[in-house]
Amino acid sequence: APAVCLDLGDASAIDAALEGVGVVVHCAGPFATTFEPMVAACVRNRVHYVDINGEIAVIEAIAQRFGQQAKERGVMLLPAAGFDVVPSDTLSKLLADAFRKKYPHDDDDDDGDGDGGKVSSGEGNLARGQDECGDVHLDIYFHFNEAGALISRGTGNVMKGGKRGVSVTRRDGRILESQAKAVPVRERRKCNFGPAAGGKEMTVKPANMADIASAYYSTGIGNIACFMSDVASMNQLKCVLTPFSETSDTRNTKGQPIGPSAAENDTGKAFLFGSVYRAEGAELVTGRLECPAPYKVTYLAVGHILQQVAARNVAAGFQTPTTAYGEAFLDACDMTWRQL
Repeated sequence: APAVCLDLGDASAIDAALEGVGVVVHCAGPFATTFEPMVAACVRNRVHYVDINGEIAVIEAIAQRFGQQAKERGVMLLPAAGFDVVPSDTLSKLLADAFRKKYPHDDDDDDGDGDGGKVSSGEGNLARGQDECGDVHLDIYFHFNEAGALISRGTGNVMKGGKRGVSVTRRDGRILESQAKAVPVRERRKCNFGPAAGGKEMTVKPANMADIASAYYSTGIGNIACFMSDVASMNQLKCVLTPFSETSDTRNTKGQPIGPSAAENDTGKAFLFGSVYRAEGAELVTGRLECPAPYKVTYLAVGHILQQVAARNVAAGFQTPTTAYGEAFLDACDMTWRQL
């Protein structure tokens, strides 16, 4: 198909470009400034929408502002379909399901659906909205090897544009922002990401990952926090502070390519750890997930989604990767996981 250049500020131009199109994969970030006209046009023209954004506010806006209308018009809205948030969404769902099975708490059911009113399926939570929180918590931890921590120019722009000195969590179903506080290294949380990541505990720090938004809809858990290893965080910061160059094919302090190379994507790895628990700590389920480099996961995940859309396997309305396609991303994205 021929390429089409258009102005996202021109609704009629977007409508014309979408004529005869079945699905849009929106990759133009930062998404905070580009998602709204494209999502609105997809809903208006009954075109399924997929994006690779990892921005908390964008995911939340798509869910709250466009979800119902999309459902009524038979349109699937599936944001965060890349590394943000496919691996962590998959891990969150697996752990939430395991927690629900191990600790059913049927006696806590307050809505008559038998799910205990605390940890729900994603589908049920999408229907109920932000009214089911309980005392269950989900914590997600991220680590990358050196190649896996490399970022693209687009990711760098989003990170530079993020709120500085702000920590974002979800508590009792609501997204909260608070002033980030410096914690001495000796007092920081630690996480063991498994043998493939070195098998040793690493210090971690709070991270404003997109799961703060998406995991609520996938799991029904209303208390969510994310963390990243200090090692991976420093490696990413180096990338953010190094100028990107379209003519550079090497990395040094003066410049870097606009994204990881194919070889770097092949050697890059991401390691995730997650825990679902009740506030008092007596009930706990944990697990680890390992996957390829983030940008490799992104194209594998989007490719899988497009295959499903072509097969007309779609769910109308706002979706997360796992409310739409469950655990299928484990195989599709070459991910492995283990419950501990």
